[in-house]
Amino acid sequence: MPALSVTCLCAEWCDTCREYRTAFYGLAERFPEAQFNWLDIEYDAEEVGDVDVENFPTLRIERGGEVLFHGVLQPRAEHLAQLLERLVSR
Repeated sequence: MPALSVTCLCAEWCDTCREYRTAFYGLAERFPEAQFNWLDIEYDAEEVGDVDVENFPTLRIERGGEVLFHGVLQPRAEHLAQLLERLVSR
């Protein structure tokens, strides 16, 4: 089964994003089967492409090119951890 790709789409100017970044990457140890990526919607605009970002942080979780989740998630590590636990068990 392909690994999960967990991408946080944020902006450097966003205080919430900067505060969330450490917690986001902290989950990488807890979920070694997932690849964690941080993309700044301005600096990494080419890589972000046409993905909709209405608010921060926007999370996009994929497995083998299939989008399993795309949307705004409260910037709390436990919320993302609970979502990942459900997705990993699929």
